[in-house]
Amino acid sequence: MTHKSEIMIHNTIYDSSGAISYHHGGFPPAPPDLNHLQKPFSDTMVALTRFDTMLRNMPNSELLLAPLRTRDAVVSSRMEGTISTLEEVLRLEADSDGLDLSTAARNETLEVALYARALKQAEKQIRDGYPISEYLIKNTHRILLSFGRGAEKKPGEYKTKQNYIGDKRQRRIDYIPISPEHLPAGMGALFEFIKSDEMHPLLKAALAHAEFEALHPFEDGNGRLGRMLITLMLWESNVLSAPHFFISDYFEQNKDEYIDRLRAVSGQNDWIGWAGFFLEALHHQAISNIETVGRVQAHYEEMYEVFRDTLRSRWSTDALNYIFENPVFRNNRFRRNAGVPSAVANNFTNKLLDAGLLKTLIPPAGSATGLYSFPSLMEIVQEPE
Repeated sequence: MTHKSEIMIHNTIYDSSGAISYHHGGFPPAPPDLNHLQKPFSDTMVALTRFDTMLRNMPNSELLLAPLRTRDAVVSSRMEGTISTLEEVLRLEADSDGLDLSTAARNETLEVALYARALKQAEKQIRDGYPISEYLIKNTHRILLSFGRGAEKKPGEYKTKQNYIGDKRQRRIDYIPISPEHLPAGMGALFEFIKSDEMHPLLKAALAHAEFEALHPFEDGNGRLGRMLITLMLWESNVLSAPHFFISDYFEQNKDEYIDRLRAVSGQNDWIGWAGFFLEALHHQAISNIETVGRVQAHYEEMYEVFRDTLRSRWSTDALNYIFENPVFRNNRFRRNAGVPSAVANNFTNKLLDAGLLKTLIPPAGSATGLYSFPSLMEIVQEPE
């Protein structure tokens, strides 16, 4: 539905003459006709099965894929205008304890780090037996916006005022989500749909993501949370055996079509067009993930031999595992958390620096320990331009 008027927001007039409004009564739609989606559906299932087979055959996928999960947080946040780099986020993580990220130097870096932690907490709750529900989504949102600029946007609480999607610089409204008074019913219908078993998990994830973005239930963080929902749904429904799927690259590279397809759901009731785009996204991203994860795994196997020959110690694998999971790290954390005796850990750092396997980012000074990176892995997992 097109909304023709002007809207006043914070004493500024926005043009909403081309805005699309939420599709009241349009969710859930009839199941998409697979006759229109047969090829993208089949291609996507083949690619996802190949990717999941790779995950199942990796004895340490949680460790090896940790940097890729952080990269996905960087890219997903970039779609919302939050610009940070993978190295900046890993530096922040290297200097933070537990969930205390409140001393971050840059709000942008803090927001990306919180995305990664919010997703990790959601995964833990699902492992503990909690279903994808309003409780889980609100709790995840609470972590996502717990510090920085988001802390003023009611973390963990649904919106109480109408929100809008558009271009602030051009003073234009493109989409008007559901109103706060209709939101509880809309969210209730969404989670009833997620709980149901009446649709293939791929199509259900497609429709649920579009509906979540259309509802836009929170003041901030909706895009990031909606993309988390995709991975969580694929995992909870056993399409994937582990919650490791990095969808944000494709959506960012095709951001204009991503937005247009979502708008067409409300504007033209085009769920088929959205589902086709979503399946193509999963297909292409699965192939990309296979290639990147394969490079990470091959690099681990290569470095297993190199670390063994360089360190000549029974703790060489412990050192390798820690550095793969934390490719930017403080030496005191390495000594404390790598499972290597403290004196041995110091010697390891020096040997790895001498061999050119580590790079000094900040040299040790007085009581402050050095900050180091593992450049060969960082090159593989670096976020796309």
